[in-house]
Amino acid sequence: MEYTKGEWTIQGMPHQHNFRHGSSYVIRDYRNCALAEVGHIDAIHDGIESEANAHLIAAAPDMYEALHIIIQRASGTGNNMQLKRIIAIAQQAISKAEGK
Repeated sequence: MEYTKGEWTIQGMPHQHNFRHGSSYVIRDYRNCALAEVGHIDAIHDGIESEANAHLIAAAPDMYEALHIIIQRASGTGNNMQLKRIIAIAQQAISKAEGK
């Protein structure tokens, strides 16, 4: 799977639309290109949830790479059921990220 490599960062955005309440954030790549926008339209959580979602999205490439390393290093390390469960969860997360 190919996704935008490199560091992803978060940029807070001013309120640009009349329908938007709460905070809005743009996730940008290392070239400063916008990858996604996260906003909270209903203003129920006054932007706290939007900011947390933006941080989670920005961390996605790092988590994706970390899961691949965990699976690679943990595979074939014995018959530990707990470790096998961790590998299975990591593989499910990668599959979800890859749209499978």
